[in-house]
Amino acid sequence: MTKTDKYFGKATSKGAEEILLTQIKQEFTTPADAISDYIELIEKNINESNLKADEELEQIKSGCKKLIDQYEEAFIEHTGPKASTEDKTPEEYSELRHNLRTPLNAIIGYSEILIEDLEEDLSQQSISDLEAIINLSREIEKAIEKFVDYIRGALIDKSEGEVSDQLESAEALFKSLGNIDYTFELNEHVQNADVLIVDDNKTNCEVLERRLNAQGLNCRTAYDGESAISEVKKKIPDLILLDVILPDINGLELLKIFREDHQSDSLPVIMVSAFNDVDSIAKCIQLGAQDYLPKPLNGTILLAKVVSCLERKFFREREQELVNELHIRATTDQLTGIYNRRVVFEALEKSFKEVQAGERENFSVLMLDIDHFKKVNDTYGHAGGDEVLKIMATTLNDLITEPNILGRIGGEEFLGVILDKDIKDMAAFCDKLRTAIKDNVVDFEGKAIKITSSGGVANTEESENASDLVNKADERLYEAKKKGRDQFIFSQVF
Repeated sequence: MTKTDKYFGKATSKGAEEILLTQIKQEFTTPADAISDYIELIEKNINESNLKADEELEQIKSGCKKLIDQYEEAFIEHTGPKASTEDKTPEEYSELRHNLRTPLNAIIGYSEILIEDLEEDLSQQSISDLEAIINLSREIEKAIEKFVDYIRGALIDKSEGEVSDQLESAEALFKSLGNIDYTFELNEHVQNADVLIVDDNKTNCEVLERRLNAQGLNCRTAYDGESAISEVKKKIPDLILLDVILPDINGLELLKIFREDHQSDSLPVIMVSAFNDVDSIAKCIQLGAQDYLPKPLNGTILLAKVVSCLERKFFREREQELVNELHIRATTDQLTGIYNRRVVFEALEKSFKEVQAGERENFSVLMLDIDHFKKVNDTYGHAGGDEVLKIMATTLNDLITEPNILGRIGGEEFLGVILDKDIKDMAAFCDKLRTAIKDNVVDFEGKAIKITSSGGVANTEESENASDLVNKADERLYEAKKKGRDQFIFSQVF
């Protein structure tokens, strides 16, 4: 019969009692940890103010440590697996209560002394922090009382009804936890993910590998830092489980090496170590680790963090793919795959301003279209016309290469911004384009479609702005049409 059964006269689940025990312990540890934090802040302020309070601070720190150690020891002794089920005498419970309160009295007493002695010298914030320590100590007194009441089988704080509600709440929480399915089924997008385990202990690697393989993950192992670096160079894994202690390069240094070439989004790392202190965890996160797992590893927590890390990586990659796709749609002509009107005109405007600012040499633009394109559509339909546009774009794109810019600006019209300094003879370059287009035969549904093109060329030397440059090229395009097509018209500059 558990203590809760004995007091309430009814059966309660072991899980509910464990939850209640956790709540009782938390009511102690939360204010106790907060006192430790306040002490650090107060000590810092006192040192910065060059005040003398070493003895009082040491008494408070010593009292806090003794309080936490004694409570932890008592908690294990009276609630652990080896806890005695025999009732103790009232005197023994009183002694336990007294022993736990003794260091607490020192904390309260020396905090009050500091307030009295340094009230005029300490900052108001530190005075408030000392008062907070005293108030937290009062909370701990109540937590100690509840703890002692629990172990003597009398879970009474103020009234039997209130504690009964607390137990019922714990029972309800335990049942709700039992209804949660915490088994893991890997989503399709993270199945067969590549996990690199870095640990110098082969047994640790084997256990981790077996656990993760059982869930559908693929694992590689490295027993030292150099091997890990080599494995990452062979193939970037989806996740690294990295031990802190390694024989050649410690895990933190290895993490820094990985971060030189790989961002955390592309190469997530979970650190694994027996050092489960706040400073170690903070250092790992600061250096770019996604998470931290303390040894010995809990299988459920291990898998939960691994799956969470892999899923975050997948969703980040998917998000980037969508961003890239949206960028392509916003900048690309959907039919031909080359730049659209907006991109080519923005590039033209930017380049012209650079010429005006003396940051770029003069350049040319060429406006060209397909001769008799309406006849192509009328003869072969829009499907045939689309095929001609695609071949036209491919032909131009093969010749108008970077740093030049090519775009389809509407219908059968194309605009090229010729920035390449090596293209000094524009007439020869345009004739090369014209010949390539004329020699190309578009195969559509077994029929050969032959096309020609006409174009106009203008140079920044003869233009006041980008719009004027385009207008001049456009006027010469129509002049080429009037003169019989299949030709390019240039200005007197060439």
